[in-house]
This record gives sequence, structure tokens and C-alpha cells, in this order.
Amino acid sequence: MNTTWISFLNGILKMPGAKINRESYLRKTFSHLSDSEIRRCLYESPAKVISQAEIEDAASNVIRSHTAKATAVSTISSIPGGLAMLVSVPADLANYYFHVVAVGQKLGYLYGFPDMVDDSGRLTPEGEIMLTAFIGVMNKVEVAKELVKKLAMEAAKRMTEETAIRVAGNILSKQFIAQAIEAISKKLGTQIAAKGVGRGLYKAIPLLSGAICGTITYATFKPQAKRLHEVLKSSQVSKEIQLVP
Repeated sequence: MNTTWISFLNGILKMPGAKINRESYLRKTFSHLSDSEIRRCLYESPAKVISQAEIEDAASNVIRSHTAKATAVSTISSIPGGLAMLVSVPADLANYYFHVVAVGQKLGYLYGFPDMVDDSGRLTPEGEIMLTAFIGVMNKVEVAKELVKKLAMEAAKRMTEETAIRVAGNILSKQFIAQAIEAISKKLGTQIAAKGVGRGLYKAIPLLSGAICGTITYATFKPQAKRLHEVLKSSQVSKEIQLVP
């Protein structure tokens, strides 16, 4: 993948709270489920247990919550956990992508995608691909939407009773996926560089910089998150899964 994008993504993922554990998140979100229901939710897909209306409501809550948090933090130009590892990136831009990364993982888990983080808390190679594709959708990278659909099909094919939480095998070997992810990461890397310069200029405007960055964040984050929501909903992994009883 494009090195600019990967370096940036890995920097964001080092921040406390950026990585979302699938099991912990789904257990917390659907805490009202019985033990057998939560097991099926975890080992198959939330849609096997939860109504579409409830999943959509949970997704809307995620978008609403992170939009509010991203906007507030952007306005005051601070970020959870500090920016020691991202000193060359404007604070509000790092904050923005912190919430983009968190939303991407949460929405993916709600719509049946496997865990993107391994047991040691690191993003898996497959998770790196899924998250990049999700963020590509949010940023209107043309090939990303089709890639998400293919990833959903790939995840569905590889899910079994024993391996539902992981996408087995090496999806990097798929030619279309490899080519698409390279195009997406290159585009995102270019966008990051451009946004960093643009937002840096706002800092030169005394008093107004926080308000400007906060307004931009509010105006862009929610539509981007909703765009991903719609694509994930239409690509839902559980629509393809046929598990052996």
C-alpha cells in the first residue's frame, strides 16, 4: 500500500482507543442479549440475532456520537492520548481520523465483518485492508465501494462456526483486492497531505481557527460516516453467510 497512507493509519492506530475489539464492542452494544444470542452474534453475525432496525439504530448512534466528539475536539484542537507520534500532523486532522478509524471498525462489526485487530491488539493485514477500503468509501474513492462488496463476499465464504471472528487466508493474494487497495491507499495518502496543508493554514487565523476546523469537521464527518453506513448495509456479510449447523 501507499507508504504515506499506511504510516498515517498506523500512527492513528497507536492512539489510545483507536483500536476497537470486536467481541468487547458487540457485547457492550447488545448487552441485552442472552448468552446463546450473544454467542451467535459473535460467531456468525449480529444480523442473525438482531433486527435490521436495531442494527441501524446502533449504527446511527455510533455516527451521532463520533460526529459530536470529533467536532468538539476539532474545535479545541486537542486529542485523546496526545500526539507524540503524530507531531507533523495538525491536531484536528489527527482527531478527525481517530474518529474515522473508530467508526469504520464499529460499523464494520455491526454489519458482520470479522475482527480487524489480533489478540495482541494490533491491526491484522486483513484488517488493514478492510479499514482502508471503509475509509476509501467515506472519502468517495471510486473503487472502494466495489471492494467493500467483494470483501464482504470473501469474509462470508471464509466464515465457519470455528473461524467466524477471523478472515482466514491471505486476501492480499486476490489480484483485484491488491490492485484496488493500492489505488485507494495512494488516493488517501494524497488527500491526507492536502488536508494537512489546508487545515494548517486555518491555524494562522487567530480566534477563528477552532471554529473553522470544528465547522469543517461537522460538515464532512457525518456525511462520510453515513456513506459508509449505506454501503455496509447493502453489502452486509450476513446476507451471504450460510453456516453449517
